Amino acid sequence: MPFITDRMRANEEKLKMSKTDDDEQMARKMNKNQSRFILQPEAIVEKLRNAIFGQDDVIDQIENLLRVVRVDITEPHRPLYVALFLGPTGVGKTETVRILAQSIYGDREALSRIDMNTLAQEHYAAAITGAPPWYVGSKEGTTLFDEEKIKGTFSKPGIVLFDEIEKADSTVIQSLLNVMDNGKLLIASGDHTIDFRNSMIFMTSNLGSKEIIEYSKNDVKTKLKKYFYRLKTGNWSGADQVILNRIIKKQLEQRFSPEFLNRIDDILVFNFINDRSVHSIIDKLTAEINKRLEKYDIELEVTTPAKDFLITNGYDKQYGVRALKRCIRKYLEIPLATILEQAHHEKKVYYTVSSDGRKLTFIQVEKEE
Repeated sequence: MPFITDRMRANEEKLKMSKTDDDEQMARKMNKNQSRFILQPEAIVEKLRNAIFGQDDVIDQIENLLRVVRVDITEPHRPLYVALFLGPTGVGKTETVRILAQSIYGDREALSRIDMNTLAQEHYAAAITGAPPWYVGSKEGTTLFDEEKIKGTFSKPGIVLFDEIEKADSTVIQSLLNVMDNGKLLIASGDHTIDFRNSMIFMTSNLGSKEIIEYSKNDVKTKLKKYFYRLKTGNWSGADQVILNRIIKKQLEQRFSPEFLNRIDDILVFNFINDRSVHSIIDKLTAEINKRLEKYDIELEVTTPAKDFLITNGYDKQYGVRALKRCIRKYLEIPLATILEQAHHEKKVYYTVSSDGRKLTFIQVEKEE
């Protein structure tokens, strides 16, 4: 197949000239002590802390990576950053990446996102690399990637998200090795390459979430497990988080190849959401509801007893924020819909949501404008 070889060689020549004339002109105009990126790590991290609760360690590490990207000292022939987010469902892994996109581009959808659970069979590797020569679709060279969002701009990095990567077939995962290592993906037709060298790549996985949930418990059974693990490993002085990370690492090694894991810059573990953080999340969700209620001239205030009711009746560590949202829909939004259907008011109406421990009550209150 000499024509394929010729195409691939020609494509490699194109890669050597991958910078556009505009990029080169902009680079020449910049001062020696000036980075091309206009990221503001402090502002981005502030948005993360206001939206992602109970994950301070993870956000601290993301701040560090943003500072490295901002000064533009990453390896030139690799993606800017490759990270794997681990943790239980509903703790903010995907939302973290969306907030990064919102902070950098002003759009939560300014990222190339691929749901890896849709690529659970071997032949779906073609959805990543394109169809091979002589197969249907090979001439088009189409893939699931949004190339424009991958490339980003001269002053802003592209953002790529592989969601729930552990659910993809191993062949699909292996097809990403060159992307993570060299920042390039040669489409199977041989005449086009997607460049990831200006991209931050994030992967999410629920792998190890069962262990995280189990390890967070404080019952006798869990304490015995911790004791026997220390006894087995001889690690009597190790902190719980260190031991948990070792358990999760074992899970990763069982699912992913060493070649894949060795190409990841950081593996960040999201913890389950503690009770203190759940109150803050309810405040955030209430603020979002009030935003949607503005067109009705109605505002809610959820009291602490009402928050405790929602936590008791809806929050589950195993399912995270998603379970809490379902509870809020059941106990807040459905009764609120009845109120809205019957609402006839000329000025803004305020409701205080309280609870006696058995149900929520909506009390209309007067407030001075």
